[in-house]
Amino acid sequence: MKAGVRILFLGDSLTEYFDWQDRFPAQTVTNAGVSGETVQGLLRRLYAIVSNFEEPDFIFLMTGINNVAMEDYGIIESYEQAVLALQRYFSKAEIVVQSLLPVILSWVENREIVRLNSALKEMATARHLTYLDVHRNFMDATGRAKASCLLDDGVHLSTEGYRVWSARVEEFLRSRGVLT
Repeated sequence: MKAGVRILFLGDSLTEYFDWQDRFPAQTVTNAGVSGETVQGLLRRLYAIVSNFEEPDFIFLMTGINNVAMEDYGIIESYEQAVLALQRYFSKAEIVVQSLLPVILSWVENREIVRLNSALKEMATARHLTYLDVHRNFMDATGRAKASCLLDDGVHLSTEGYRVWSARVEEFLRSRGVLT
């Protein structure tokens, strides 16, 4: 295990509500998740992020679910602007664009999330970034969101949901030789 690897988690409440440092105790982890934040909100606070944090080795980015909950599916342009800024300011960091997770909300079609994830993957590939598909781990055999991974609100993650997500991050970090 490489101790002292710096990891920055960026996102909304899904990121904020988990103790990433506790999950990866040998690493230096910064959780910069902000509850209720949209992709545009992240874009607005990026200067504060790049000004206040030492360059990380890895940046895990998952944002956009608040946009989706407000039926705002036009997030890719703002998302790409945020990624470009991160690349510019943290040029040595490996940026990991994580898929959006499914939700159980009557007004949100999960096929829209699948479509956005496809666009995020395409954008990540075009920008030579890593795309981490976490979404598939939250789906059951019938193609529906696993209710056991979500709280009753249909958006926020249960203990099981965080176990599933953090296991995908761990798997990725192992593939990079950070964890053994």
